[in-house]
Order: sequence, then C-alpha cells, then structure tokens
Amino acid sequence: MSTPTDNSKQSTVRRLFVMVDSLIILYVVLDAIAQVLPPHYSPISQAESLLAVGPYGYIMTVNFLNRGVFSLLFVYAFVQTLTMLGENWGNYKWGLYAIAIWGVAALLLAGFPATGRTLEIHTIIGIIIFTVTPLGELSMSLKLSRVKALAGVRKIALVIAGLAVFFMLFYLGVLPFLPHLKSDYSGLFERFLISSVIAWVGITSLYLLRHVNLLLKPEQSR
Repeated sequence: MSTPTDNSKQSTVRRLFVMVDSLIILYVVLDAIAQVLPPHYSPISQAESLLAVGPYGYIMTVNFLNRGVFSLLFVYAFVQTLTMLGENWGNYKWGLYAIAIWGVAALLLAGFPATGRTLEIHTIIGIIIFTVTPLGELSMSLKLSRVKALAGVRKIALVIAGLAVFFMLFYLGVLPFLPHLKSDYSGLFERFLISSVIAWVGITSLYLLRHVNLLLKPEQSR
C-alpha cells in the first residue's frame, strides 16, 4: 500500500506537470498576441525575438521569462519522477542539462533583447540553445524505453526530437548558405525549431501527468 508520503509526492509532481503544460499554453497565447500587435514583424522572415522589440515588446519579454520557468519546472518534475521510480536521473543528465540551459537562457534573453548593444549576446545565446537543446532531447528520447513507466511516450518523443534536430541542422548549418531563402524564410524555420523543442517538453509532460498513477513501483503499492 502506498504511504501518505508517496501520495504527497505524486500530487506535487502532478501539480508541477499541470503548471508546465498550462504555461506552455500561455506561451502560445502570448506569442500570438505579441505577433498581431505593432510593429507587425513577419513570422515568416523575421525572428521571434524581434517580438520583444517595440512598444509592446514587454509581452514577449514576459514570455521569455515564462519559457524559462516552465522549462526549469519540467526538469525538476522529471527528476522527481525518476526519483519516485527509484531510477538514477543521471542516466538522463545530458538531456536534462540541455533543457535546463534552454530555460536559463530564456531568462537571460529577457534581459538581452535582439537590438542595439545586446544583439550580439542575444545571438550567441540563441546559437547555443538551438544547438544543445534538440540534441539533449534526442538523447533523452533514446533512453525513455529503459523505464517501463516512460516507454509509452518514447516513440512520439523520438519523432519530435528528431524533427528538432533536423530543423536545428537546417537552420544553423544549411540556411546560412542559402541567402535568398534565409532572407525570406528564416523566421519560419526558426519557429519550426522553437516549436519542436517546446512541443517535446509539452507532450512528455502531458504523458507523465496522465500516467502519474504508474509512478510508484509495484512493490511500493502493495
């Protein structure tokens, strides 16, 4: 039979995953709001970061903070999940570190907008997270089948992580050598990359939320 402590841990982890998914929905809503307000940056040809520049830039700045918070919450909740399962979270450390870097970087991006003297810092941070995070998510996806309670999400997580890596390679490794395509569609491909990274976090979080009853080992439930 599960103990009160076990139930408390499950409830806490469940609330964390609810927060993660709720904040991701909020992210999409705020991003859409920022997109329709002046100065009407093109989502096809211009970077998402430009939404933080202009008279309504504070909305995207808040959204960067939001992205940082839900990413770090996911990392913490995932570690707690593995702890409840009696698994060593160190087996997933590189992926967790990558998502944590993504989260911390989002907090930093809020303070270093893509304009003026902070543009170079903003760009460097972007290149780092766009390279590291897709690879980290792919690393975690490949290992999900090692834990029975996580195996069910492996296939879709692997597909999304694979797409994230593809978009990362294309955006950073191919697009710079296609100047005409880059000038017209760089914003679109950047959004594909960002969306795939966030979708991975959201879908993995939703799966764990829906399967929280499986988190305790069979021997703990007797």
